[in-house]
Amino acid sequence: MGVDQLLALLGLLLGVLGGLFGLWWGRKLAARKRGIDERYENIAVKALANGWRVTLVYISVLFILLVMGIKLSVAPVLGTLLLIHMAGWALSFIYYQIKF
Repeated sequence: MGVDQLLALLGLLLGVLGGLFGLWWGRKLAARKRGIDERYENIAVKALANGWRVTLVYISVLFILLVMGIKLSVAPVLGTLLLIHMAGWALSFIYYQIKF
């Protein structure tokens, strides 16, 4: 394993740990300010459901591209899949925050 690969693995690990810490810290602060209530839970459930819908549309588009004969590499597809899913989830959450 080269230095570049070790740095990439370290970056992935630190990114996951940073995200989990941010999630834990944000929920802790929100609970302290009584921000986690029924409204928040309802918005979170709807946003996650919409995030999966966006992801399913993206997966369907990828399968259509595959059937059409376009060669796809695993790493970029998984990276964009993760990006699309997280962006769909976040934008849905913002939408429902504004709507409710």
